[in-house]
Amino acid sequence: MLRSKIFRLAIVPISAAIAAMALFACAGETIIQTVEVPVERQVEVRVVETVVVEKEVQVAGETIIQEVEVPVERVVEVKVVETVVVERERVVEGRTVVETVVVEREVVKEVQKEVPVEIVKEVEKVVIATATPAPDTFYGLPIPVAAPTISEPPAPLTDADTVVIRTGLEIRGSGIPGDPSGGMFNGSSVSEKFFLTDEGGNAVNQIITDWALVDDADAIGGQAFHFTLKENVPFHNQWGDFGNLSADDVVWAYNKGNPGYNPESATDGGSNWVVLIGNQPLTKIDDQNVRVPINEFDVRWDTFMFGQSGLGLSITSKTAYDEMGEDWVRDHVVGTGPYMVDEYAYDATLQLKAVQDHHRITPNVGRIIYEPIGEDAVAEAGLRNGSIDVAVVDLRNYPTLTEEGFNIVGAGAGSFHTISFSGNYWQDTYYTAIPDDEEKKITTRHTYVHALPWIGDPLRPEFSITTRRIGNPPEGVTSMERAAMVRKALSHAIDRELIAEVLFSNAAWVNYVYGHDINNPNWQDKWTVEYDPELAESLLDQAGYPRNDDGIRFDMPFFIRIGRGDEEIGTAVVGMWREIGIDMQDWKAQYQTYRPSLIGRSATAPWIHSAGAEAPQQPWDWPVVGNSECSSGRYGFNVGIEIRELCEWGTAMNQEQDKAKRIEIRNNMAEFLHEWSPAIGTVARPNVALVNPKKIESWVMPLSVREAALHHPEFIVTVR
Repeated sequence: MLRSKIFRLAIVPISAAIAAMALFACAGETIIQTVEVPVERQVEVRVVETVVVEKEVQVAGETIIQEVEVPVERVVEVKVVETVVVERERVVEGRTVVETVVVEREVVKEVQKEVPVEIVKEVEKVVIATATPAPDTFYGLPIPVAAPTISEPPAPLTDADTVVIRTGLEIRGSGIPGDPSGGMFNGSSVSEKFFLTDEGGNAVNQIITDWALVDDADAIGGQAFHFTLKENVPFHNQWGDFGNLSADDVVWAYNKGNPGYNPESATDGGSNWVVLIGNQPLTKIDDQNVRVPINEFDVRWDTFMFGQSGLGLSITSKTAYDEMGEDWVRDHVVGTGPYMVDEYAYDATLQLKAVQDHHRITPNVGRIIYEPIGEDAVAEAGLRNGSIDVAVVDLRNYPTLTEEGFNIVGAGAGSFHTISFSGNYWQDTYYTAIPDDEEKKITTRHTYVHALPWIGDPLRPEFSITTRRIGNPPEGVTSMERAAMVRKALSHAIDRELIAEVLFSNAAWVNYVYGHDINNPNWQDKWTVEYDPELAESLLDQAGYPRNDDGIRFDMPFFIRIGRGDEEIGTAVVGMWREIGIDMQDWKAQYQTYRPSLIGRSATAPWIHSAGAEAPQQPWDWPVVGNSECSSGRYGFNVGIEIRELCEWGTAMNQEQDKAKRIEIRNNMAEFLHEWSPAIGTVARPNVALVNPKKIESWVMPLSVREAALHHPEFIVTVR
């Protein structure tokens, strides 16, 4: 997997002092801080110490490993000062966040030699024990295998200081947090959030210098985050002087973008903000410090919520909004990132230019042009003639294009392609994780007015059986059991391996359970859903939906979102379901046409998407299912289902500090989703791009916590 080495690029002024580390413990946190020590010293120390080693002993034909102590003498010379990056570590609610600071240290030149000692005769060899590296936080995904190069890529036609990147047809940005007209260009490094990720998926400070999790009696959840902003971080000035980033900007941006506080916000993944912060406002402590009250703690708060590659809600200039007005800011994203907008037109173009002397990193490339190209064939032609430098294209064509000399790059991300059986809103109260807090009644249940085969009603077991009777319901089954039989039948009717082979040349892989990847070491084969159309037909017969004289069991609408890789998969599934007697009424459109019914919890048409639990590389101990599938996230995004068990498991994972126990809870989720199938998987795929190596020498990106194949263009290094 391709991962970042971002700190090799950091350039920060440092003082002529050496930072040593002191460890303190307070209020449930472990904090490593820096202290100053004298710089110039020269020491020669001769030390004899005991080292534990292993030895093999032959005993009665067996080899036994024992430990023995060996005296070791070493000579240490200390001198020279050099600049290094050290880390500061905090443990909060079971999560470890690593921050980096740049300091100076003395280089230690060490000479070590063993002192001869007499060891028992049985020793054949001595093995020095070494620590086993801990596994990465994020699990690596398979990526397409590059074919052997048989030809050279073209000489680039683009300007030497410009990189042209193919993008989809939707180029939509807005400087207004939560604006439905577009995102905030944080993926293009125009706006910035609190954290970056490192190569292991850990959070690293970006526009903050410090943070703390503190007790807060005024917060619903009893705790709050305090963030300290970097000083002298200027907003982009191509359209005027909007000053430096301050607490006012942060408070304005997140209050406006959080649907729990501002129900008009249409920010992506809004249910996550509703759960984390709720209806509480962020508040300003002083110009550089912000308070973020917690409603319900989320272990993903740093990278997924406040991280650059996480949710789209970011920080733009409040001063620009106040002085220029809402309409102007909608078309002008004023951020603090290493790239500023030079030219933008809705769904037409996005051109960026590098910010010189940026507070974090001055980009290597002076200009980035995002070119909207709808057809993969056109993008591939652009690669081949040198007019496009970077492009995400059809995975089926990667072997051919790598043979032609193009290289694969990516941010370690992938996508699930999930089918939600929308309308299964099983909760009748607004879930809350707060003990003894009375849950409010949900007064409207729009999706239970008409009986639909894939929707079960837990409150009325007779629904679709006697009440709103449909089909020929069998005796002794409930509405929930009957609908589950239908959903399982539909899952068994999908030939996932065929989809992966034909549509992705096996660069994709099967996905059975919503949000749970088969490549993760925690996956269990018992959750596999075999392709079995005969079993599917039998289940539908048992559920009371036999074929009629025309071979039709029932009709079903199906929404296929365009522009995100779902079209061909959705079309294939439609054909497979028609073969088992479902009269499919599918339609393809942009997501915006379907979204209002998700927000309003009135959707009844199943749909295919890569939303909610969207990224297969995310850790198994993350509660990736629970916010967008729960009534606690109302006013924000939802995948079309609300299920109390998922709410409770999500809360339990966030409250559990033991990683192994969080994984156990996640396994319960997987078991439940496999059994009831309110949402099902089809395939998962890697998100990668191709670059022309005659133009792009390297693009080492921070690890993505979501789906993006490309982000952080400031790390592009071009061939000079």
